[in-house]
Amino acid sequence: MKIEIVERRPVKVAYLRYTGPMGPALERFWRATVAPWLADHGLVDCPRYGVTLDDPAITPPERCRYDACVELPAGLTLPDAEQTTIPGGRYAITNFKGTGAGIGAAWGAFIQHAAGEGRRLDPRRHCFEHYPRGAGFDARTGMFTCELCLPLAD
Repeated sequence: MKIEIVERRPVKVAYLRYTGPMGPALERFWRATVAPWLADHGLVDCPRYGVTLDDPAITPPERCRYDACVELPAGLTLPDAEQTTIPGGRYAITNFKGTGAGIGAAWGAFIQHAAGEGRRLDPRRHCFEHYPRGAGFDARTGMFTCELCLPLAD
């Protein structure tokens, strides 16, 4: 697994919150709710983020929270969404290419690999997926690409 350590800048985002089990229901949320919302506001090609707020290994599935975020262009606010800032700092990053069915296992392997290399996670910041401008998604196969980002302690 190739891991890169980068210094990320803080990012102002608008988000829609999903609460429930990870997996197919979350994929439906992105397709049925988030994608039309992005299109309605002309933000389809802006960088997007998926921020997992709860650890699905210890939180009951029906209580897991996940924020589907979009990076806001300077000066733009969206009245129909919450806003926050994804903190900057040091992150371990690896690339993911696959489907929603495989991303949970990829996260598990990434966290285990990073910990095995002696890296300590920063518990004050959340892990997230980064879907940069132009990130691929194949609606026919469900395949997509993103970066998995783990916040590192200083």
